Amino acid sequence: MVFLLDVDNTLIDNDRARELMLAATERILGADLSRAYWRTYEDVRENVGYVDSLEALERFHALHPENAAALDRAILDFDYVQVRYPRTLPVLGALARTGVPVVLSDGDPVIQPLKIGRAGISEAVDGRVLVFMHKDQRLDDVARIFPADHYVAVDDKAAILARIKLHWEDRVSTVHVLQGKYADDPYEGPRPDAVIGAIGDLEGLVGTPDALRVFLESASIRGVSE
Repeated sequence: MVFLLDVDNTLIDNDRARELMLAATERILGADLSRAYWRTYEDVRENVGYVDSLEALERFHALHPENAAALDRAILDFDYVQVRYPRTLPVLGALARTGVPVVLSDGDPVIQPLKIGRAGISEAVDGRVLVFMHKDQRLDDVARIFPADHYVAVDDKAAILARIKLHWEDRVSTVHVLQGKYADDPYEGPRPDAVIGAIGDLEGLVGTPDALRVFLESASIRGVSE
């Protein structure tokens, strides 16, 4: 059994991190340049399809080189422990007793692993961290690196879970965590096998052998009925 866990708004409160970084950029740059930086950030995300903080900073510094070092430190050295959900580490510990927890995240291949490490999550999963630009397109690679009879995918985005379900079908059970600004986004495809309100609820759902058995049995029955 391998548990595949998203990071942003699943294990860490990325919305809160954004609020804190916004406050820092306003303090360093002032309101107008802070807005210009975050426009650059969103432009880069739209261009490349994922968050690339290094590219956003490089583009912004080319036009506004003042306060570059302070801005870099505010973004690149952000303390992600302060926005890690309180139940994240206990949940990862519980999952390790019933299977193999693996972090599977979208994002910049340089900054995202650093973020996961700074949040204390890499250590909690013994370094089992995979970061891809578009993780739902790399599921065959995931299966080669972490082979399993069955996967449980956990994410705040139901659309990603639907694409994972379409790829792996009965080989995966999906859990939608209703955290963060994307939690209620519309999507197409199979509905999640389970929906929980917070990452702490995952321990009761699959964090013991008995709970995991019941969850997999109910997910299997639901799949047959659909």
